[in-house]
Amino acid sequence: MHGCAVNTTSERPSLLWLNWVDRLAALCGRVGDVMLISIALMLTYEVVARYLFLAPTEWTQDVAVTLQIWFTYLGMALVLRNRQMIRISAFLAIAPAKARYVLEGVALVVIGAFSVVATVKGYDMLIDSINLDRRQPTMMALPNWIAELPLVVGFALLFLQSLVDLIRLPFGPAPTFSAGGEHDVEDSDYPDASDVADAPVAADAAVAAPDK
Repeated sequence: MHGCAVNTTSERPSLLWLNWVDRLAALCGRVGDVMLISIALMLTYEVVARYLFLAPTEWTQDVAVTLQIWFTYLGMALVLRNRQMIRISAFLAIAPAKARYVLEGVALVVIGAFSVVATVKGYDMLIDSINLDRRQPTMMALPNWIAELPLVVGFALLFLQSLVDLIRLPFGPAPTFSAGGEHDVEDSDYPDASDVADAPVAADAAVAAPDK
């Protein structure tokens, strides 16, 4: 199970304006990195405060869990852009190019459709939490909308990324998959055409050459 690598270097110039979605996904990924580091620091502080100074905090768990929710949803678009979504690729690895185009398109459509539903439902839940002033049953009693907002933002970004990738799909090379491991098959894993053509000549020369 693994993602697929899509080469976007052959994009038509008219599609370059779509790169702003990629930059937005990358920015969210960097924000998620900062959040993850912050969580590690906060939990380390909590352990030291609790077991060394016997002074546990009241805010660490609530803030850490909230940040975890945020970086999880913010990273979805970047994961899709990098083709690191979990998938079963045993058939895709041996499928012809046209079939890979179609299956990749279907996958992007399904992801986009689910993202729209999740965004709409999440927005409704978010508005209800704000209107009803729902709060988490924790020490800090944070408002529920703080932990629900990333769901709306994350799935909205995921929809945009799936839409952009779907638009790009026909203009790029066929997606490649590897059934042998977790990593994609790179072009460098295969010999060049010139190497293949020269291989029989080299073999004949090796056979004809006398032993020294």
